[in-house]
Amino acid sequence: MKIAVDAMGGDNAPEAPVRGALLAKPQCQADLLLIGNEIQLRTVLGHTDENAGIEVLHAPEIIGMGEAGPTAIRKKREASLSVAMRLLGEGEVDAVVSAGNSSAVVATAKHFVGLVPGLRRPSMAVSLPGYAGRVLLLDAGANAESDTIHLVQSAALAHAFLKVSEGLDSPRLGLLNIGQEPIKGMRVIQRAFALLQRSHLRFIGNVEPTELFSDRTDAAICDGFVGNVLLKTYEGLSEKLIRFFEAHSGEWSEPLRDEMQQLLQAYNRTHHYQNVGGAPLLGTRKTVVVAHGRSQGRAIANAIHLASRLAGEEVFRRMSDQLMEGGILAELKHLSTIMMLESLKTRWGFTQK
Repeated sequence: MKIAVDAMGGDNAPEAPVRGALLAKPQCQADLLLIGNEIQLRTVLGHTDENAGIEVLHAPEIIGMGEAGPTAIRKKREASLSVAMRLLGEGEVDAVVSAGNSSAVVATAKHFVGLVPGLRRPSMAVSLPGYAGRVLLLDAGANAESDTIHLVQSAALAHAFLKVSEGLDSPRLGLLNIGQEPIKGMRVIQRAFALLQRSHLRFIGNVEPTELFSDRTDAAICDGFVGNVLLKTYEGLSEKLIRFFEAHSGEWSEPLRDEMQQLLQAYNRTHHYQNVGGAPLLGTRKTVVVAHGRSQGRAIANAIHLASRLAGEEVFRRMSDQLMEGGILAELKHLSTIMMLESLKTRWGFTQK
């Protein structure tokens, strides 16, 4: 197995991706390929024995964090991210890890790697802490805006991922909304509610943000704008709570201080982005993991470990098989067409004789 790392992607590139590869390599069975400016990468790598087993491939261009993804594909085909995705599409590597521009990651993955047949867009998935475990959130930032078909296909991706990766036979799927009633929220969400109700997926209805901390759902579906805002709210709040605890822990009793310390340590182990590493870009034909833009070396290392696990367990291929053999995407497309025709009949006053 070989994992390509976009060594020029992210706020702290190339130091963080290189350091992440060095940290990951001793515990990673996969070969690692750093892609980027060869002179810079070899300067950061140095000449120590610890970089043994890490290859470097020169890519002269860089896609900046503020560039539009589709434009970057056309203008920078020799950028580190484009080269990594091209190698993945050609089967030269088994996974790609990038902390770079998420728009460009999505665009290059679609262009060079491709999507599951019938899927319109990929979706970024992250696990949020809940009262009784984890809640899968998607889309967490791959697509800022979504139509009805994109939302329901994200639900299908969540179903397949939780079934294949987490072993849930019938995962509960909810639409993130401002209320539980079917008429709440924007029209696109109302239509997605109606469509999912007709599907064979285990749709539990709308889920309010406060319910993400309960055990009501296994996945919360939303567009990438809402998902990314929610994710960063979680991150900011957790970091604020940790700093608050550190500043005031001396004022609390020892039992309470110990309990809080254990809770915060458990949260950091399972949910802090530095330990989680990255988010799988679900829906691509092969393994793509998107790390946080401000990732340091430890986060990149954990993203590499995640990519290694997903590729080793063939999660993306098994998800594709699940979606195709189960006819889930075909069913959702069929239901979407029926609902569109019903809407047209109502709009134009057609009646059945």
